[in-house]
Amino acid sequence: MNAPLPPGILVSDPKSFTAVICTADGAEIVAADTAGRIGRWQRAGGAPLSDLLPVHDRTVWAVAESSDGREIVTTGSDGTVRRTRRVDGRPAADPFAVTTDPVVDWVRALALTADGVEAVTATQTGVLRRWNLADGTPLGPPLTGHRGAIRVLALVAGDREVVTAGEDGTARRWDRLTGEPLGAPLDAGSGALLALAVPADGAVIVTGGQDGTVRRWDRLTGTPLGAPLTGHGKPVHAVAVTRDGAEVVSGGSDGTVRRWDRLSGLPLGQPFVGHAGSVWAVALSPDGAEVVTGGYDGTVRRWDRLTGLPPAPARTGTRTVGVSRVEIHGRTPF
Repeated sequence: MNAPLPPGILVSDPKSFTAVICTADGAEIVAADTAGRIGRWQRAGGAPLSDLLPVHDRTVWAVAESSDGREIVTTGSDGTVRRTRRVDGRPAADPFAVTTDPVVDWVRALALTADGVEAVTATQTGVLRRWNLADGTPLGPPLTGHRGAIRVLALVAGDREVVTAGEDGTARRWDRLTGEPLGAPLDAGSGALLALAVPADGAVIVTGGQDGTVRRWDRLTGTPLGAPLTGHGKPVHAVAVTRDGAEVVSGGSDGTVRRWDRLSGLPLGQPFVGHAGSVWAVALSPDGAEVVTGGYDGTVRRWDRLTGLPPAPARTGTRTVGVSRVEIHGRTPF
């Protein structure tokens, strides 16, 4: 029998975890690793809901939940998009190929439209594409502009706009339907951009960079907002923004998770320490109470967002049942 894991750790495995999400209903955590597997856990309590299931032939780089919550959609180093039934881990459809040479052209990023019709992917060679999710048919021509890998993408403005960030050090905006670039690229001249997040209001773009900084940009004008946020000192691999847009959470190669006030750029609280190596993925629970991370050390961890401690164990309800008076006559063992 395996020894119990320390509080807050959902899994400890020899393979690194590259992507994590919390499902929209707040009930589950889904994570993916460098062995091409995905796993599911209860968010409340952290109990496993599945084994680590082989889905891709190699590293899974991105995970998304379908709009109806029934499927987990993934992309990876094998150049495919795959749909997996959330309830039992069985394939929901045949995979479809995004790249023709997955040896050199991985699928690094993925987003799904809210209507469940489209998948948008980005590759190691800097190509952005739209697909009919149901049958894998390409929609429109490939979009190019990045010089090198696109590491992450997001859909904003009611899915009308795609925002990308890449190893060429730029973040770019695209009209999803026409493929036309929107505005000039955002370029801090500070090296590769590895992470990207856009809050629900769409006002800003938040990026994490190879230079160890977190940066904020006005989405429409591309103007930098305030000074870069420093503290990691090493590459920032993941960023997320709370639903109210007030706070940024970042994870980096220094092994820490950090919180920042989005407007002032000031750090909030102490860094979360626990991962033995790079933090590669960060997600927020829908209620904003928890941060979930995946790391090079082969662990997926849950943190209370405000304290940085493992979340308190889930409480179970207590039922009180009324009974009639009991009278005991004679001797008892009490």
